[in-house]
Amino acid sequence: MSSAKKQKLNDDDDKESLHEIRAGFIGCGTIASAIATSLAKPEHEEYLSEAGLSLSTISVTKRSASKSSKLKEDFPHVVSVYESAEEVVRNSDLVFLCLLPQQVDEMLSELKEKGTWNNDRHTLVSLVSTSKVEDLIAKTSLPTNRVFKMICLPPVSNREGCALLTPPASSENGHPYLKKMFDALGGVVECPTDEIMSSMMVPTGLMGTMYGIMKNNRDWLINKGVSPSDASYFVARSYLSMVQDAERDCRDPKRFDDLIEEQTPGGLNEQALKNQEKQGVFDAYDKSMDAVLSRIQGKSDGSLP
Repeated sequence: MSSAKKQKLNDDDDKESLHEIRAGFIGCGTIASAIATSLAKPEHEEYLSEAGLSLSTISVTKRSASKSSKLKEDFPHVVSVYESAEEVVRNSDLVFLCLLPQQVDEMLSELKEKGTWNNDRHTLVSLVSTSKVEDLIAKTSLPTNRVFKMICLPPVSNREGCALLTPPASSENGHPYLKKMFDALGGVVECPTDEIMSSMMVPTGLMGTMYGIMKNNRDWLINKGVSPSDASYFVARSYLSMVQDAERDCRDPKRFDDLIEEQTPGGLNEQALKNQEKQGVFDAYDKSMDAVLSRIQGKSDGSLP
């Protein structure tokens, strides 16, 4: 037998040993499209394979037709678009719930009444920010180790960012592959409780704030005579380098403290940080984060005076 044929047989054996994922998405908005894209990208196949996984199919509802049709166009061999959520669930094992909060109860009730869920094979992952895991279990009758809540941002499509997941999927009685899959798609932090996840969600609500700071930097440079193109490019590239530096060894809880300590004594960075502390910038951040958490918890509308 030629070496090429032997290699092909080995590759076929490896593929057969991988756990196949049949993913489904009820709702196809920005986040759903990002997760589906990450699963389907050919360049991400090796990361899933290293985790013992392979993508078989992706089923999506026709909701947000522009996004579902774009997924079908980009990945025609794995993506199927269905008219109903029932069809998606019946053609999937791992189901992502990606609806608006006010749509969830009616949808889950309809699926339960039709007997759509199969306790032996279905896993439900809700990306609805207001979902409670115990409510999802009650509304689907799925086993406790088959129902999860997840939060992530659109950069997951490029294996960037970090997902949040509750309850922990890697516990003794947890899920066979969920954590491994999300790790392969960029990273995941498992939250032991809904309360911890709510707090962890707060920084994801500061994405607009970060972009606002970058816009402010850009506009300040433009007012000083820098061309808009150069200002935008320089600010974006500078912040990218800072974030990349912070991301190194970021499992070390002292990483950010160490980076601050590295600032030159009496230098511009140290002085700018002290000036912002005196101006109450970080106190304002804390108040803003508390307000976001209050809205997530349903205690207020998140507004500050």
